[in-house]
Amino acid sequence: MGIASLYDAAMKNYPYVITISSEKGGVGKTTLATNLAIFLKALDENLPVSIFSFDNHFTIDKMFAIKGQKQDKDVSDLLLETPGLDLLHTGQYGVNYIPSSGALSGLKTSMKGPMVLARLLASSGISGVLIIDTRPDLDILTQNALFAADQVIIPIKDMASMENCRNIFDLFDKRGMDKKTLSLIPCLVDERVKFEGMFSDQKTLLKPTPLTAVTAATIPIYPKAPRSKVSTPIRRARFIRS
Repeated sequence: MGIASLYDAAMKNYPYVITISSEKGGVGKTTLATNLAIFLKALDENLPVSIFSFDNHFTIDKMFAIKGQKQDKDVSDLLLETPGLDLLHTGQYGVNYIPSSGALSGLKTSMKGPMVLARLLASSGISGVLIIDTRPDLDILTQNALFAADQVIIPIKDMASMENCRNIFDLFDKRGMDKKTLSLIPCLVDERVKFEGMFSDQKTLLKPTPLTAVTAATIPIYPKAPRSKVSTPIRRARFIRS
């Protein structure tokens, strides 16, 4: 989907959902999610861009919260049926965010299947683009974020993170979901680290590469995201399917 089509889709009452997911920690999920939010907002200040995280590191809050903002509720309230629009705060860079929560683990048992979040977002009143940052696992919260997504971006930085992608592909196969929504993007690639095999030269990660050695799925790899600080927005939009 191109940028113009993304905008058209995002103007509906239901948000265009982009989920950032990987089972491997330290691959840059939150860095990518926050950069992407800032980048999309910079493309068009009239486009509503929102973000929240199912992780408990509160990086989203530290990145976007404005000093003095009162935060009575958080993302756990979204799962308890509070309309998402009522939970949004306008943050730094004009990006809206829902405060993070340290109490999500207690709500996992109440999640009745992987489509709960999709239903909640459909009635949330949130418009524009919504970016969801996930934990480095495939628990029920991550599954809900994956199945609610119009686009899933999986950041990879090494062979181990690429191999972990298999579980996401298998999950989509199991649920009969369309893997065309899945994309890989190299992120935080450290060229000082050397590997054996097909990615011994890490610049190979930046090129379209057959993934048959890694997974039976065929999904695109897109240009590298910056390893600089969040204040430097992603400079390309090619990770969005055209």
